[in-house]
Amino acid sequence: MPTYDFICESCDKVFELSISIKDYDKNGKYDCPTCGSNEKVRRSYTAPGISFGAGFFRDGYRSAKDVSRSNDD
Repeated sequence: MPTYDFICESCDKVFELSISIKDYDKNGKYDCPTCGSNEKVRRSYTAPGISFGAGFFRDGYRSAKDVSRSNDD
């Protein structure tokens, strides 16, 4: 189930709600868990976190010439 971020402009609280895709209404009003307001609650859009780790190419598999033959013959 996706998690959506919301901001309440009444109390400046940022909160998350887990809502199924079929139940999510972009024009719907959602209640702030802190102050209970639903008039000034808006959806917050943030960039996804992308992490580039050591990865496949740092493990020695840059090309076929880097791969040694198996001794399982």
